[in-house]
Parts: sequence; C-alpha cells; structure tokens
Amino acid sequence: MNDRSLPPLAADATPEFIDGDTCKEWLEHLPLANVKAAQQQLRAQLTEFNRFPVKPVERLAVLEALREAVAFVQIEQAKRFTNRALPMAEAENAAFGETVDLWEEMRVGYLRCLDAAQAGEAGMRSQAGLACQRLLAYVGLKMFHFHRAYRQVPPQQFRELHEAYARAEELGVADEAVKDFLNRDVHDTSPRVAYVRALLMSMANPNELAQRQLTFVAFLLERWADKVGVERDPCDEGDVASPVVDLAGEVGPENAGSRAREPRYLDMTRLAKSLRNRVGLLRKGESPAKLALGEDCVQPSCEQILVYLYRQWCQKRPPRSFERSRNGTPAQLCNGIEAIHYYVGGKVFRQPGEQKELTKKQREELATFGRISTRHEDDYSVARGIALENWQLVDESSQGMRLVRPAALPGKRYTHGQLVALRLGGGASFMLGQVRWMMCADNGDFHAGIKLLPGLPAATAVRPTGLNVMHEQWVPALSM
Repeated sequence: MNDRSLPPLAADATPEFIDGDTCKEWLEHLPLANVKAAQQQLRAQLTEFNRFPVKPVERLAVLEALREAVAFVQIEQAKRFTNRALPMAEAENAAFGETVDLWEEMRVGYLRCLDAAQAGEAGMRSQAGLACQRLLAYVGLKMFHFHRAYRQVPPQQFRELHEAYARAEELGVADEAVKDFLNRDVHDTSPRVAYVRALLMSMANPNELAQRQLTFVAFLLERWADKVGVERDPCDEGDVASPVVDLAGEVGPENAGSRAREPRYLDMTRLAKSLRNRVGLLRKGESPAKLALGEDCVQPSCEQILVYLYRQWCQKRPPRSFERSRNGTPAQLCNGIEAIHYYVGGKVFRQPGEQKELTKKQREELATFGRISTRHEDDYSVARGIALENWQLVDESSQGMRLVRPAALPGKRYTHGQLVALRLGGGASFMLGQVRWMMCADNGDFHAGIKLLPGLPAATAVRPTGLNVMHEQWVPALSM
C-alpha cells in the first residue's frame, strides 16, 4: 500500500492523550452536548496524535477508545448536510468537509497500526485482522458520507479501499473474525465483510436513493455483506452477475473485468438467492419484520427497494436496446409550480374571469398604439426570481436526460422527485420531468438525471368544488 498520505512522525507533537487511559480521561471532558465543538476537538487531537511517536499497541488502544465518541458526533453532524436540497449551502458544505476530515483521521490512525502489524512489531501481528477491518470500515464510512451528500466519490477513496483489502489478503486475515460493537445489530464481521459493504453500497446507485433508503441499504449490508465472496477466479453463477473489482485500480466494481490488472470476482450467488426468496415471501403476504428487514420497513416500498437492489447487485446488464445520444446541446430548466406554469403557459397567472381596470398608462398605450405593452410581463420572471437556468445536455434516451449545470452558473437547489420543466436548444415547447438522481462533481458541476413525463404539458387553473368552498381562489396547475 502507498503510505504517502501518512503524516511524518514528529517529536514536537503534543496531543492531550498518549495512551488508552489518558484518552479515556480526556473523553470524560469532551463536550458531547456541543456536537460541532466536540467534532473539532476530536479532529484536532487525532491529527496531533497521528503525528505523535507512540508504541503501536498504545496507538491501537487510543483509537479503540475514541470510536464510540467519534461515531456519535459524526452521526449528529451528518444531520446538518443530509436531507437537504442540492447543491449544498456554504454551512452544509463546511459540515460535510469537517465530517469527512474526521473519518480520514481515523483511517490514518489505523493505517499506522496496520503498518506496525505488517512490520511484525511486538503485540501487533495478532491485531492485523482488527486493524484491517477497522481501516476498511473507516474508508467505507468516508465513502458512505460522500453518497449521503450525493457527491462524486473521488478515485482516491476507491484506491484506498482496494489497497487496504489487498493488504488483508497479503497478511492472510481477509476472513479473520472481528467484533465491531458499533454495528447496529450484527457484531461479527471481518475485513472482507467491511470491504464488500463499501463495494455494494457504491453499486446501489446511491445518487438515486433518498436518505431513508440509503440508511436502509446500510442496515441490510450489515447483515448481508457476509453472503458475498471475493474470489480470485471467475464465478460461474448462471443468470446472476459476477462483478469484477480491480485491486490495482481506483474505480468500483464493473461487469466486465478484462482490463483489471488485479481482478477479484464477487460471488453474488447467496445474496441473489436471499433477495429472491424475500421478495417472493413479501409477495405472498409475509411481514418485513419476520424476514429480518427491520420494524420500519413497510410494504410496498420494502419489496420495491429489494427488487431495485437485486437489479443493481445481481442482475446481468444486457446491452442497451437503444443508443444514447451524447452532445452539448444547451438546455433551459426551471422548478416550482409558479415558474413552470409561467413558462409552459407563456403568460402571468391570473384568476380566471378577473376584470382589471386599465391604468392611465395602459389607456394611453391603447389609444396610441392600439394595444397594451407587455413589458411588465416580460419582466415578471426577473421580479419573481423564476428566470430560466442554463444547463447542458450530456446524453439522452427515450426515457430521460442527463443534464449538467456548470459550477460557474447560478441556479436553484433541487431534491429527488422534484417536478421540473425543460426545453432544449432554445425551442419553443417545454417538457415536464422529475429529478431521478443528483450528484455534485469534484469541480462543483451539478449533474441531474431527469425522467421525462409522457405528454405535452399545458398551463391551467384548478380550485376545490362544493358549497363550502365556493369562494376559494384558483391556483396554477398543469395538465398533460
């Protein structure tokens, strides 16, 4: 493994703890009620401790003592940037960066422990399995928070993940049993399980999942990752996919592995069987709780997410039945019913049948030019803050489009499932669609997948009917 990311040890490092006992004493005064302050203190002290020369067994003891407090503040801080519209606001972006930085410091600490175990230092060879599992778990947690923030996972994260598992294989501890009491239910794990959890999460197309679904997938992987083998030879799985991962690469699993320099094949047979069985039992009326799917999982959403995961993880991908066109066609897009109604209808929404007395200026325009100027309507979109946004078409199919809004261009924030109106190339007509997935790239560009709704939209107005609502106002609406 390449250890370039490790900071050099320095005799002038002055952490406030140097072993397990002093770390526990320090934790007693950590202000956990102030999560942001606690996170900053943990990160500052871990950064200093990772530079401090100390016996490997003491380093491991300190990291193990810190795990529970780190997990608590990270879970709480994640609430500041998850379940938010994208792109992130400045404060949300800062909270995300601080959270990822603390996961990184935990990774660096366990990487030092693994180095010591591989070097055969006293008391550490027997801890190689633990160090590998923790290292893989923290790389996976860092990647998981990129998924939760709908950020592009940097290639370096995959490289760190693959290199850590390669070292687990080299040390012969990939399947060594390890306890992890920070898991929600299943405490038995191993380096392979930690590795598979991170891989399968990346394969679940997380940019398409809502936060609740991401949490549910993480819960399932805690239980099911052990069902997936990591093999050196290709797996004959019939109609079940056998994704390939390159331990020398920096990407996630792929369907074809002919280019992999150090290929490992994921044996999905047991996982596929488990998913199929549970879907079949759910369709027969079995409750999700009895199938160990958690008390919070309800039908029909439970069956839908399991079918989705089966397709992402276990189904072989057939060739596309149609070609996707790729180009840089400009696109214009807006969200919000007021903006969509305005651009689809081509005029300002007014109450049907509303009679407005002409102003003096309008009467003069009518007398002079024979018509009333519509400049005030032309300025309406600017005054109301609903101007069209400029995007670019990346590719499209018969069912949807992938668009990108460059980081330099202004625009609103978006959420999963949000209704949008768009038109391509400055055309006259708009189409309606829903945001299917979102992702912020490393360079700040905002990518979105739009699922098109069939039919041509038209602007209309609706209101409730009945004696009790006779005086209700009309509201803007859309028909297809």
